[in-house]
Amino acid sequence: MEPSLKPYFDHVWPLLWPWLVWNLIRFARWHLRTGQDALLAVDCFGNIRITRLCDAPQAEDLYLHEAPRVTSWERLAPGFCLPAEMGSDFGSVPSGLLRTFPVFIRTASGLFPDLSPQPRAPP
Repeated sequence: MEPSLKPYFDHVWPLLWPWLVWNLIRFARWHLRTGQDALLAVDCFGNIRITRLCDAPQAEDLYLHEAPRVTSWERLAPGFCLPAEMGSDFGSVPSGLLRTFPVFIRTASGLFPDLSPQPRAPP
């Protein structure tokens, strides 16, 4: 007898061992077919109940890496890491980086940004 099955046979009445063997064989065939592990509960009559079920096994080929056709150092271009706003029409719409950069320079140099008082709107 398999030593790991001894607690099951100790719990079941000896008269019902054939029923327990039949249920264990059914569970073993299910386990081989699905590949899922489970936590079993066995009563004294040899009935098996699945109390907890593990996740289904993941497919081995779930992710396939496709190598790029052109390596990254072969497709470098001037300004490849710049935002699209900083392309040929640079003066039309400045990016957020260019709008906040002068404020950052003023604060980093010790000068506060321009905080002139705003005129109040009429009530």
